[in-house]
Amino acid sequence: MPESSSSFSSSLTLLLIIFLFLLLCTSISSAEYEVRVLDRALLEIRKNPTKKKPKCCEMRTRSQCSDYPRCRWCRSEALDDLCFGKSEALRLPSQVFLCEL
Repeated sequence: MPESSSSFSSSLTLLLIIFLFLLLCTSISSAEYEVRVLDRALLEIRKNPTKKKPKCCEMRTRSQCSDYPRCRWCRSEALDDLCFGKSEALRLPSQVFLCEL
């Protein structure tokens, strides 16, 4: 009997050590993940201290599009009127789109 209780005790100790090791590894990896997220957010703030500039294709109205000098509002009889970047507007077919300069 003493051997079985000793064996049980050593097995229980081993399981407890493994459990604590897994718990420690999980907490370390989650702490590293939080730091990485925080670092990424800080870098983003440094790179873009001002408000993020919207893309021309995201603008849905003529007034929004004309607020940005790098964007051109293009009208079409066949398709919806859309906002394009200056270089894109120059490449559009003139038979389909008429873009403001």
